[in-house]
Amino acid sequence: MAEYNVNICDDWNGVQDGKVTFTNNTGANCQITEDGSNTWPFKDGPPFPVNGSIPPGGTASTHLKTKRHLPDGTYSYQVACCSDEAQKTVTVP
Repeated sequence: MAEYNVNICDDWNGVQDGKVTFTNNTGANCQITEDGSNTWPFKDGPPFPVNGSIPPGGTASTHLKTKRHLPDGTYSYQVACCSDEAQKTVTVP
């Protein structure tokens, strides 16, 4: 299984069912939330983490959904604690 270490404020590429560990390099608590009605790409949540947030300097791990539930494409989500406050994306093959 593929594993990814991702800065919470970065866009990234992954594969279905891959494990992702988000690192919060901001100075605020972070929670990842849905981007409108776009498909939620993660097995946990939304939001993620479900109960709480990722503290500054902290990490949290989840997995991308399986290919059955996550076709190839680009999926967006929101991370409000990032300085650019733009949506973030994960692209799966």
